[in-house]
Amino acid sequence: MVEIRGTDGLACVVFAAPDQVDKAAEVEPFKTAITTFFFCEWYYVAYAIFWLVLGMAVFKGFCRYACPLCVFLAIGGLLRGRDCIERRAECGSPCQLRKVKCKFGAITQAGQIQFDECFQYLDCVAIYNDRNRCVPLIVAARRRTREVAAE
Repeated sequence: MVEIRGTDGLACVVFAAPDQVDKAAEVEPFKTAITTFFFCEWYYVAYAIFWLVLGMAVFKGFCRYACPLCVFLAIGGLLRGRDCIERRAECGSPCQLRKVKCKFGAITQAGQIQFDECFQYLDCVAIYNDRNRCVPLIVAARRRTREVAAE
């Protein structure tokens, strides 16, 4: 299912009315907070405060639901040609570590990656390659150790 994000229109402004991009960029609350130090119209300040407060409750709320860059990442995830993040047969069953560690919720219970929700922070790739955190690698290493000890 394709999720329509709040600032898909900003991406259209870049192509349709490039002279209005500066005004449309106010959709970025961190511009209001950091660049202008909240010295702008009250509605921009209220909008920025809304996203900052929401960010305390929802992990990267602005990035996930309103950021123009993330819109392009989500579209890229939908249009990808192949699964670019590797997984083992054990990912999802029985191992749920990558699913639990993905703060975006982009990994399903079965271990499949929903690339339209994946923002490529690659925490799951770090786990996949880490011999100390990847459960299938840990189990395989223990098996080898037991086999060597049994000989």
